[in-house]
Amino acid sequence: MMRHFRTFKSDQSGATAVEFSLLTTIMSVATIGMVELAVGFFQYHEVRQAAHIGARIAVTHDPVAGDMTAMTGLGNNTNAGDAMPAYSRVCSGESQSCSGGTYDAAAMSTILYGPDGDNACASTTKLRMGICDVQQDIRPRHVTVEYQGTGLGVAGNPATLSPVVTVRVTGMHFNLILLDALLPNKLKQMPTVEVSMLAEDLRTGS
Repeated sequence: MMRHFRTFKSDQSGATAVEFSLLTTIMSVATIGMVELAVGFFQYHEVRQAAHIGARIAVTHDPVAGDMTAMTGLGNNTNAGDAMPAYSRVCSGESQSCSGGTYDAAAMSTILYGPDGDNACASTTKLRMGICDVQQDIRPRHVTVEYQGTGLGVAGNPATLSPVVTVRVTGMHFNLILLDALLPNKLKQMPTVEVSMLAEDLRTGS
């Protein structure tokens, strides 16, 4: 029996096949991982580009916080020509409301669908693009727009408003090719994407 065991132990005839199968498995997993990483990076970059376009629209069009168009900043020892007092508005597309102010659905629609007013997520010219024209899975519930006073505006009737405007896209998921059905939703959730820009004067429009 020991003779048979020694013969079996010294037999290397299947080693190459075993090594090849292990190496093939490792290389396949590595290749799949690199492909999925590239897909995920592309999708994240696409959402970031959409948020950048949304921020550009937000700083050149009517604010989603509709009360800001009538904001003067006067009172409480602030006179016309003084620096604009601090203010903040956070507008959620999901709740359709703004903290401390009124919600302008048309202004949010412009950010989402673009200045062309087609209310559709579809191909259009670069200057008419909205958020969902770049990434068609983005919906109002994914978008938050924040207006933060910087002290650069001037109080008056009318006032000039120069807030920092931040567009956030949250709740998006990676749509992976091979691992989509295997990974839990928590691992497929995309990090929050936000882009901030300074608005020179929200009253000017474009």
